[in-house]
Amino acid sequence: MKKAGRNTSKKLKNNEYFHYGDWGKTALNFLFTSDAWINIATGSVRSGKTVACNARWIEFLQNSKSDEFLISGKSSQSLRRNVIRPLIKMLNTEGIDYDYHKRDGELEIEDKLCYVMGFNDEKAVDVIAGMSVGGWYADEIARCPKSAVEMAISRCSDIGAKMFWNTNPDSPYHFIYENYINNKELLKAGTVKTWKFLIDDNPNLDPHYVTELKRVNQKSEVFYKRNILGEWVIAEGAIYDMFSPKKHVFNKIPFNIHEMNICCDYGVSTVTTFGVMGIHKDEELGNSYALLEETYYDKEVEGVAQSDSERVNDIVKLQDKYKLNENNTVYLPHDAASLKAECEKDSRLKMRVETYAPNTFEDITTIQNLFSTDKFFIHEDCTNSISQAQTYSWDKKAQQRGEDRPLKENDHCCDMWRGGILGPRNKRDPSLEIIEL
Repeated sequence: MKKAGRNTSKKLKNNEYFHYGDWGKTALNFLFTSDAWINIATGSVRSGKTVACNARWIEFLQNSKSDEFLISGKSSQSLRRNVIRPLIKMLNTEGIDYDYHKRDGELEIEDKLCYVMGFNDEKAVDVIAGMSVGGWYADEIARCPKSAVEMAISRCSDIGAKMFWNTNPDSPYHFIYENYINNKELLKAGTVKTWKFLIDDNPNLDPHYVTELKRVNQKSEVFYKRNILGEWVIAEGAIYDMFSPKKHVFNKIPFNIHEMNICCDYGVSTVTTFGVMGIHKDEELGNSYALLEETYYDKEVEGVAQSDSERVNDIVKLQDKYKLNENNTVYLPHDAASLKAECEKDSRLKMRVETYAPNTFEDITTIQNLFSTDKFFIHEDCTNSISQAQTYSWDKKAQQRGEDRPLKENDHCCDMWRGGILGPRNKRDPSLEIIEL
């Protein structure tokens, strides 16, 4: 086994060691009393849930007689960001031996082997079906498929096995809330223990930051109840209820544009819409976005479906109008394979063509935050986007099943924005050259 920090810590660049700060009362209670079979840290954002779970997990591993364990998250990428990186920093700080095999999805901590994996979808069931582990640490448990959660629980069969989960609140009909957090029988028996973490319990946050975070979340009732009060409540009504035509619709671009792309929602027999998304980059305050123009082809209105070659014509017109080239990107939906093929063979199209795989809930949350912080604006001529920003709504039937899912109505423009906003986020371009329009 390699000594702590060797190999892996080189990838951490700065801050190779973890600075603990002070422990809040809830975190301390979790650390000392999380001795149930299933231990769940739930509550508001930035309340210290993950740090407490990481520290408890290290202690649990050191005292466990088992050899193999499971660490899971919504995706491998989010798991590395939210859990593995800070966990490794803690190991460095404590001088504990570890070896992280990112490609194999394995983290060895002293003589314990942790299988590290994302629970993206139902396929995770097949991966964990044959395991027998001595414990399971689950990040963002409410974001994982029910079948994978139930299978992972059944795998914790070693003597002394325990589970440590953390999650932000969701719908009160969500299976995690109904079956575990609010299951009076399991709570009474001591099989499940829960801790409600609140942002005010975290003594390490700047009071000014806490005040601003509360103010931002007040623009949406469900945001405030879930993110600040840590309550499991239904997200009712309009998804973008913080959108204001007076504030978020413009006729003059509100900031300098540093980057532009073309984004798309693709419908074979319904609507295809393209948008030109302008981005103002600010590493300190965060990017701002402006939808500069949209096209909207509705098969039901036009009476005939648009062909892929006609769709490429729309892209080329926008490309040429805004003088876009090989330094700009067209973001197409992941299911628009035929359109991508048509784009790639059309010599008129100079732009790069990439597909964008959506993550519905995370994308919606990102755009809600942009509207709430006045960082996403729509041109007054984009009438379909303005209309759908106000009518895009939650599916109440899905919420009865414990799912925050939008209705498949008034959604085409909202889906189109997502590629233009989320598509470029993994690309870091230091250039801040202003684009003249």
